[in-house]
Amino acid sequence: MPLAALGGKGAELLELLSGEYNNHEQVWQQKLDGTASHERRHWRVERTGESSLALSVAPGQSAGEPAWIFDLLPGSLDTVVTAVGEREPFCMYGWVAEENGFTGRETPSSRCPAALPRYWRVSADRLLSSHGEPGLETPYSARRVRYYDGWIALQRRRIDPHADKDDHILIRGLRAHDGGFIVSITDGGDATGYALELARLTYQNTSTAVLKLGVIDESSGQTLSYAWSAPLAERIGMNLRWVQAGFSRED
Repeated sequence: MPLAALGGKGAELLELLSGEYNNHEQVWQQKLDGTASHERRHWRVERTGESSLALSVAPGQSAGEPAWIFDLLPGSLDTVVTAVGEREPFCMYGWVAEENGFTGRETPSSRCPAALPRYWRVSADRLLSSHGEPGLETPYSARRVRYYDGWIALQRRRIDPHADKDDHILIRGLRAHDGGFIVSITDGGDATGYALELARLTYQNTSTAVLKLGVIDESSGQTLSYAWSAPLAERIGMNLRWVQAGFSRED
C-alpha cells in the first residue's frame, strides 16, 4: 500500500512507533525510591512494510525475536494484531492522535493475549504500556534509545600485575544504546571483571538529565567512576589512564 494511502495520521503513527525502547531509567529510579515494581524490558518496533510493524519485547537490555505483527487498517488508526507465523488476528487496538503523540487502546470487541498491554502511549521520546487501566496502575515507561559506536582500552595491569604499563586490552567496533546498556570488557573472550555502562538518566535531586558513561566492577555491580555529557550528545568519552573509552552517536 502506498504510504500516501495510509493518510497523514496513519503514516505519522507508524513512523512514531518505529524504534527501540528501554525502561532502564524507570527501574533505576524505582530502586532508588524503594518502590521497585517493574522488571526491566526492551521493546523493538520494526517497520516490515508500508502499513505493518513487528513488535518484540524481552527482559533486559536487548530485544528478542519479533512476536507480534501490527497491521494498520486502510483509512483508519486501527491496528490489527497477529502473532508471527499465524494467519488469524488476535485482537485490535484503536489509536487516537493527541498532543505530541498517540494513545492506543484495546478495542472493546477484542481481547488481546495477556502478553500484550491494554493501553499504549507513544511520543517522540517515550513508550508507555499498561496491562490495566491508565491511572489505576503505573505503566511501563520506556525511553526511546539511541545507539552509539565505540571502543574501550583497559590497562592489562588491572588483571595482570606483571604486564607492561603500556600494554592495553583494546576492543573496537562496539555498539551500545543509551538505555543502560552494559558492555563487558573481555580479553580474548575471558572476563576481566570490568564493564562499561552507557545510560541516559535524570537525577531527581537536581532534575538534571545526563548521558552517563560509567566503569563498573562486575563482581559488585558498583560504578567505580564515570563521565557525563548532555543527553543525545554526539560523543562521550573518558580517560582514567587505566581505562579509556569513546562512543559516537550513530544518528
